[in-house]
Amino acid sequence: MFKVTKTRGGVSMRRRTKLVLTGLGVVTAAATAGGIAMAADPTSDTVAPYAQAAATVNANGSTSQKTATIASVSHPETGSYCIVLTDLVRAYKSIPMATLGNGAPRGSDVRVSRNDPTCPGNSIRVTTGTDGVAANRPFYFMVP
Repeated sequence: MFKVTKTRGGVSMRRRTKLVLTGLGVVTAAATAGGIAMAADPTSDTVAPYAQAAATVNANGSTSQKTATIASVSHPETGSYCIVLTDLVRAYKSIPMATLGNGAPRGSDVRVSRNDPTCPGNSIRVTTGTDGVAANRPFYFMVP
């Protein structure tokens, strides 16, 4: 977000306003510390100004937070999640990322793939498990 603060010689100067965000750590306008930049209120759409799409996905496939650019999240089978994006984000051009949530046991895995045939169109498939065996795990998801 920018805010006009002063005018010098007819040229307006803009200053970046600071956003206070929470996720796994404290976030500033320059970087995230240990997680996805997400707003604290899980009852409404999440604001992630430096991400095209972001979500906190629980092990059962429900979301506790998500941006408005995520149309839906489904959990078709153990350790498999389909994140359908709106038309504002193109899955085939994205570089999706996922990291395990705090509730995932040590040794757990997370993998991400674009437009997997087992998920609907314009979606990202996230698979989780331990040592190659599918298991439901919580994770954070983002398309920067």
